[in-house]
Amino acid sequence: MAYEIEQAKQLVVDAGKKLVETGLIARTWGNVSARISDTQFVITPSGRAYETLTPDEVVVVNIEDCSHEGDIKPSSEKGIHADSYKHHPEVDFVIHTHQKAATIVSITGMEIRNVYDEFKSVLGDKVPVAEYAMSTTNPLRKKVEKCMLENPDCYAFMLKHHGTLCLGKTYEQAFEVADALEKCCEKVIKDNYLRHSWDKEYSADNRRNYFLKKNDAGEMPSSICDLGSSVRTGSVFTLTYDGGKKVDVDIATGLAINGIAPKCAKIHRAIYQNENFTMINHLTAPDVVAVSCLDETMYPMIDDFAQIVGLDVKTVPWIDGDTDECADEIAKSIHKRNAVLIQGNGALVAGNSEGDMQALEIIMDKGCEAVVDCDIFNRTHYVPKAECFLMRTVYLAKYSKQINK
Repeated sequence: MAYEIEQAKQLVVDAGKKLVETGLIARTWGNVSARISDTQFVITPSGRAYETLTPDEVVVVNIEDCSHEGDIKPSSEKGIHADSYKHHPEVDFVIHTHQKAATIVSITGMEIRNVYDEFKSVLGDKVPVAEYAMSTTNPLRKKVEKCMLENPDCYAFMLKHHGTLCLGKTYEQAFEVADALEKCCEKVIKDNYLRHSWDKEYSADNRRNYFLKKNDAGEMPSSICDLGSSVRTGSVFTLTYDGGKKVDVDIATGLAINGIAPKCAKIHRAIYQNENFTMINHLTAPDVVAVSCLDETMYPMIDDFAQIVGLDVKTVPWIDGDTDECADEIAKSIHKRNAVLIQGNGALVAGNSEGDMQALEIIMDKGCEAVVDCDIFNRTHYVPKAECFLMRTVYLAKYSKQINK
């Protein structure tokens, strides 16, 4: 039974906050809607933060033609929600997420054909995968609709390279589907590792070492260099390193203003000299470190990655005895990107706001987990280059400016 409009708007706001809190989405990624009649639903607006979203900003959309009321623009994925309500008259709540495990499984293109017994009551017997098309486009809408029509009994769908679509007769059921899907996909990933490695028990450390040995890259490093994080203010940047030490460095001269700058300050200086970034962070999440050990260029498997990070991420060495040349090479390699992998030492990401840095950390971590897990699946698939270019161009021209207002 459809929701009253005010209740529906409030539930959409509540759902956005809950999705952020539970980690099923971040920033403004994904979208949420609720049916208010046989002909209309309400949906989250385009590009607005869930943490500060109000019911007045939730948009009323017509199911038949996706026209909407008011001056606020609805989510660009409104068509997928409209089709969900059109083909499922019993569904009153829809969530589109970019949750990690389900997104990683989607990259393989394999549907989950035999859902684990513990999740069958929520997910049914299988979870299908909609073929890839660029986000926010009509081809994506058509491919999701095709998948929906071919699987009329399913309430959970994976969208290749992109995320998920979770339907529910109620707000509560939609969340139950999203949560069960993520836990199911986490188990699929772990069981796949056990099947290939012949290990008796799952271990995240063993999984990473298996990945590295499989690629003739040795084992995870026992220690890594602290490359510091920094914030730029005008012609000076403040570097934080070595467990909290701070030093201010003049960008023009490279000299410390209030102490002695460590060697890694040369990297930050070189980046600031060449790019317009105001913040640099060193990421050392284990999967990011594992991927950096490959000494290979990383290509997007997730469309968010292409938008937020770049068309590729290069790997560059950092050698203490040859710091000037290495720093220059790192700076060159981050040009037109927001990240660079440092061989055996994780990654540096650069942006212009706390929102940028949060998004970069999330997507680099998810992207590197995808590299590891999809390699173990032996089903590594990349987002097509043309789509990567278009998404990156649109993101830089429009979305990144909107989100940082």
